[in-house]
Amino acid sequence: MSEIILTTKAELRTELLSVLVEYNNNRKENLPPRLFTINQVAKMFGKAHVTIKKLVGNGTIRSTKSGLIPEDAISDYLNI
Repeated sequence: MSEIILTTKAELRTELLSVLVEYNNNRKENLPPRLFTINQVAKMFGKAHVTIKKLVGNGTIRSTKSGLIPEDAISDYLNI
Protein backbone atom coordinates (compact mmCIF):
# COMPACT_ATOMS: atom_id res chain seq x y z
CA MET A 1 0.00 0.00 0.00
CA SER A 2 2.09 2.89 -1.29
CA GLU A 3 0.86 6.42 -1.07
CA ILE A 4 2.48 9.60 -2.22
CA ILE A 5 1.97 12.54 0.07
CA LEU A 6 2.59 16.08 -1.07
CA THR A 7 3.61 18.56 1.58
CA THR A 8 5.65 21.69 2.04
CA LYS A 9 8.95 21.92 3.90
CA ALA A 10 7.27 23.95 6.64
CA GLU A 11 4.47 21.41 7.12
CA LEU A 12 6.96 18.54 7.20
CA ARG A 13 9.17 20.36 9.70
CA THR A 14 6.16 21.11 11.94
CA GLU A 15 4.98 17.50 11.84
CA LEU A 16 8.44 16.10 12.56
CA LEU A 17 8.88 18.50 15.45
CA SER A 18 5.56 17.47 17.00
CA VAL A 19 6.47 13.78 16.67
CA LEU A 20 9.86 14.38 18.32
CA VAL A 21 8.29 16.34 21.17
CA GLU A 22 5.75 13.57 21.76
CA TYR A 23 8.50 10.94 21.66
CA ASN A 24 10.64 12.84 24.18
CA ASN A 25 7.68 13.35 26.52
CA ASN A 26 6.83 9.65 26.44
CA ARG A 27 10.47 8.74 26.95
CA LYS A 28 10.80 11.01 29.99
CA GLU A 29 7.71 9.45 31.58
CA ASN A 30 9.20 5.97 31.29
CA LEU A 31 12.68 6.81 32.60
CA PRO A 32 13.48 6.68 36.31
CA PRO A 33 14.20 10.09 37.81
CA ARG A 34 17.79 11.26 37.58
CA LEU A 35 19.43 11.60 41.00
CA PHE A 36 22.30 13.85 42.06
CA THR A 37 24.56 13.95 45.10
CA ILE A 38 24.77 17.06 47.26
CA ASN A 39 28.24 17.69 45.85
CA GLN A 40 26.99 17.50 42.24
CA VAL A 41 24.21 19.99 42.98
CA ALA A 42 26.66 22.29 44.77
CA LYS A 43 28.87 22.32 41.67
CA MET A 44 25.85 22.98 39.41
CA PHE A 45 24.81 25.98 41.50
CA GLY A 46 28.34 27.19 42.22
CA LYS A 47 27.62 26.96 45.94
CA ALA A 48 29.38 25.31 48.86
CA HIS A 49 28.54 21.73 49.81
CA VAL A 50 27.43 22.98 53.24
CA THR A 51 24.96 25.44 51.68
CA ILE A 52 23.20 22.72 49.67
CA LYS A 53 23.27 20.38 52.67
CA LYS A 54 21.48 23.07 54.73
CA LEU A 55 18.86 23.54 51.99
CA VAL A 56 18.25 19.79 51.97
CA GLY A 57 18.25 19.63 55.76
CA ASN A 58 15.62 22.33 56.18
CA GLY A 59 13.46 20.87 53.40
CA THR A 60 13.93 23.66 50.87
CA ILE A 61 15.33 21.09 48.43
CA ARG A 62 13.74 17.63 48.54
CA SER A 63 15.94 14.56 48.74
CA THR A 64 15.56 10.80 48.99
CA LYS A 65 16.12 8.91 52.23
CA SER A 66 19.63 8.14 51.02
CA GLY A 67 20.34 11.87 50.57
CA LEU A 68 20.21 11.97 46.78
CA ILE A 69 18.45 14.89 45.10
CA PRO A 70 15.99 14.14 42.25
CA GLU A 71 16.20 16.27 39.12
CA ASP A 72 12.63 17.51 39.60
CA ALA A 73 13.50 18.72 43.12
CA ILE A 74 16.19 20.91 41.56
CA SER A 75 13.66 22.27 39.06
CA ASP A 76 11.18 22.93 41.87
CA TYR A 77 13.81 24.83 43.85
CA LEU A 78 14.80 26.95 40.86
CA ASN A 79 11.15 27.85 40.19
CA ILE A 80 10.54 29.13 43.74
